[in-house]
Amino acid sequence: MSPEVLIVFVDSLPYALLPRMERMRRAPEAWPLRPGFGYSVNIHAEMFAGLLPDDVGYFGEWTYDPPHSPGWRYRRILPLLDALFHPYVLNRGLQTLLTRNYHPGVVVPNIPLRHLDKFALTGYHLLDDPAAFPRPSIFTEHPEMRFLPIPRLPKGERDAVSYEQTMALLAEGVTSLFVPFPDLDGFGHRYGIEGEPYLEHLRRLDRWLDAVVERFMEAHPHGHLFVVSDHGMVTVMKGISLELERAVGPASHRTYVYFSDANILRVWVKDEALREPIRSYLDAFEGGRLVTEAERREYGITDPRFGDFIFVLEEGLAFEPSTFARHKPKGMHGYHPEAPGQQAVCLHWGPAWRGDPPRRMRDLYQMLVAALEGGW
Repeated sequence: MSPEVLIVFVDSLPYALLPRMERMRRAPEAWPLRPGFGYSVNIHAEMFAGLLPDDVGYFGEWTYDPPHSPGWRYRRILPLLDALFHPYVLNRGLQTLLTRNYHPGVVVPNIPLRHLDKFALTGYHLLDDPAAFPRPSIFTEHPEMRFLPIPRLPKGERDAVSYEQTMALLAEGVTSLFVPFPDLDGFGHRYGIEGEPYLEHLRRLDRWLDAVVERFMEAHPHGHLFVVSDHGMVTVMKGISLELERAVGPASHRTYVYFSDANILRVWVKDEALREPIRSYLDAFEGGRLVTEAERREYGITDPRFGDFIFVLEEGLAFEPSTFARHKPKGMHGYHPEAPGQQAVCLHWGPAWRGDPPRRMRDLYQMLVAALEGGW
């Protein structure tokens, strides 16, 4: 007999904004969840498979991995091409041309031509295809749960389809279901969490989720319904320039390599003589700090392949430009997991949880497993 469990995933719903959701704030049980370090590619593995970055072997989507990079075959001429195609538009245009057959469908980030031979796409998004994920997850361990994939539609149009599909399946009598609502994340990046388009979509979500809760709990009064998110979101107030190469010298395979996401910087040291100058530069950098060894152990990011240094900006700041994008986003997540705006949401309807309150994503995973396996 299939368990009566509905898991609703809302990408980037901050716990701090729950009071603005007139209906969802009335959930019988509500907990803030501390995300893992990094971005959704790793947080989803912890949420739905109980795995930290050390367990899955990647931290972030892109990492230092020269032989598997999109520019490895061009490595001898990349410095020349970078010098010749100096204006950004030309540099970006040639990069797009050189990488068009690298993971079709993936847009290569803002990697300068001279560094195109250094970074490879290694992170795997579990929700893209759970069956292809290399480790067990709640989706492969519980195939009786219907899995709705993210609709292949433009961002901003997907949540309405997810809502319609969910209501139709519940009307058909489906008792065990996972459904994603992915669009709030895009509204946050584009407008910030105080922008009216973002707030209007938050209100729409509140209405849609309320209808889903009412339909499911009416049919399954003893079932479990979860509304969960992977992390929060904050408005970016200021762009920060990273001058590492000006301070320490040019990055290369022989010296050091760095990759700057919007708010996380990873540095791989190749010349040990540069280790202390790099550390000194980052220690003195205003607006962020190095992740400590104790924190790396706590969050499962100890693998040296993830970088000799991991540096995180303070909430509300973003690198501009970064290796990931030319301009700062209006809203961002991925700051220190303990920062207030990063806390995710776990809402629950059904028989009350009798264990310790969930605090981290791995706790949520155990809770979902208990509901699916009748161990509540």
